[in-house]
Amino acid sequence: MKRPKLSVCMIVKNEERHIARCLESVQPIADEIIVIDTGSNDRTEDICTSFHAQVYHHKWEQDFSQARNVSLQHAKGEWILILDADEELDPDTGSLLPSLLTDSLPSLGCMKVVSYTGKEWDENEAFEQRQIRLIRNQQNITFTGRVCERPEGEEESSIFSLPCIIHHYGYLEQEAQQKLKHNMSLLNMELLTSSTDPSLLYQKAAEYDRGNEHDKALRLAVDCIKEYKRKKQIPPPAIYYLKYKLLIDAERYEEAERDIHEALRHYPDYCTLHYYKGIIMYQLKKVREAITAFDTCLQTINENHQYVQVKGAADFRSSCWLGVCHAELHQHMTAVLYLQKALKVNPKCARAQRLLTELTKDQAAHA
Repeated sequence: MKRPKLSVCMIVKNEERHIARCLESVQPIADEIIVIDTGSNDRTEDICTSFHAQVYHHKWEQDFSQARNVSLQHAKGEWILILDADEELDPDTGSLLPSLLTDSLPSLGCMKVVSYTGKEWDENEAFEQRQIRLIRNQQNITFTGRVCERPEGEEESSIFSLPCIIHHYGYLEQEAQQKLKHNMSLLNMELLTSSTDPSLLYQKAAEYDRGNEHDKALRLAVDCIKEYKRKKQIPPPAIYYLKYKLLIDAERYEEAERDIHEALRHYPDYCTLHYYKGIIMYQLKKVREAITAFDTCLQTINENHQYVQVKGAADFRSSCWLGVCHAELHQHMTAVLYLQKALKVNPKCARAQRLLTELTKDQAAHA
């Protein structure tokens, strides 16, 4: 049976540093690559044409959705994969994509996007979220939102999950500053016309966090939650993710403990919230409560595309913390088992390596 055709759609500007890596990752699976260039004056276009991409020029109107929708108009494939230049389709899982496309699928496909943070690419410094990146090529699906654009036109029931992974490098420190200024400018423009939309406060808080302005980020995150409550709406899970991340980074554990239970009442299957609760309880010397939280984290499997997750929270990070907690309670054999479990998933987990070395030395000394 003939498989449906796949178009890859991108919007770019001055991406000569990254674009080749992105295009190389999709070349084996794409039937066509559509690039909307919003004003590059570097080698971006030459690199795109060397990969046989179709490059179209579009005047930048301070609106990502508008440019994204222009790219959809040029796509001829039955399915469209949305990528950015600072991303890369994972070679192993991405190669599965063409074989997964069938006419019987719903219209919106989620993929796991792993975003790397810090100074350089490191598996240990990342968060992940399932995002809608594959859409059926049909007139009613369009993007909305000047920044952090999202596809609309289909019900939530039209979303399905794919096992493919996208690696995103745009939050690494050397890349983030320029993007931060650009996004902040667009968000401020959006807030002028949509000042009552609390989701924009969240997006602004997230940008402050990425720009290392953590106090501003936390104040906005708290304001955002208050605004949702004022509107009698449940705050979305991502704002809780950001709030507790910031409180833990600031070592404000008592404050974090006060209402994380409320967040978990709203989202009891949110793995990273259980993980954060475990850290908070450990730091407050409530070690047994921390163990319960980390255990719950290991047992919570959820593909909810609204959840931003700390990469590894569902496996090696919680296992490592369980090793730390059991060592604290002098349950050394149990601690060793959890540390070994953590290192089996991630052999580079430095904390697990250190503590395992200490515990095995102690066991040898007492043998």
